[in-house]
Amino acid sequence: MMKSILYNLHKAFKSKRARAILLCLVSMFSLSAQTPRKDSGADGSDTIGQVLVGNKLPQDFWSRKVKIYNQGDTALVELSKYKGKSFLLDFWSTTCGTCISGMSDLIKIQKSFGKELNVLLVNSYGKLDTYQRIHKMPIDVLRTNDLSTVYADDYLIKLFPHRTFPFYVWVDQNGTVVAVTLKRLVEMENVETFIKYNRLYEKSN
Repeated sequence: MMKSILYNLHKAFKSKRARAILLCLVSMFSLSAQTPRKDSGADGSDTIGQVLVGNKLPQDFWSRKVKIYNQGDTALVELSKYKGKSFLLDFWSTTCGTCISGMSDLIKIQKSFGKELNVLLVNSYGKLDTYQRIHKMPIDVLRTNDLSTVYADDYLIKLFPHRTFPFYVWVDQNGTVVAVTLKRLVEMENVETFIKYNRLYEKSN
């Protein structure tokens, strides 16, 4: 699939800038393109299976409700709220300094690409993070900015198990997982490239 996508991009772009974007995409997704595919449990079964790069999100993903923290308020929100745009999931922990320092970048990204991109933080069970612990973080980036986080999560962590933080999952607007990366690739230029890739892929189908 990735070769087909890159071929379509190559046909669509002729300029030097476009070729630079193409090269960026190759390097950006090379890590995750090596991940083997497997069944994601999207057949409607109760088993929550790991979703790998190239898989579509399970059929019930968008109907799932998760606990959301936003500027001190909490709500039970259906994930369908984030459907239809490019989607960036950031798995984090209150004990991860890199996670917290990187949130200011995500706020800028969200403001710059909000019409085409949804950004959602995910804080999972097992990290000893509670509402109180998140709300009392010494850095008030989540209390004063419109950046939402899932908390007390046990669903998303099963779809995307990992051992390091922060951990990012890149999903296109059709619900296909395009990449899983670490922090160094989450920057303005790469997000712009990701969105352009999604636009072109959608036009080619």
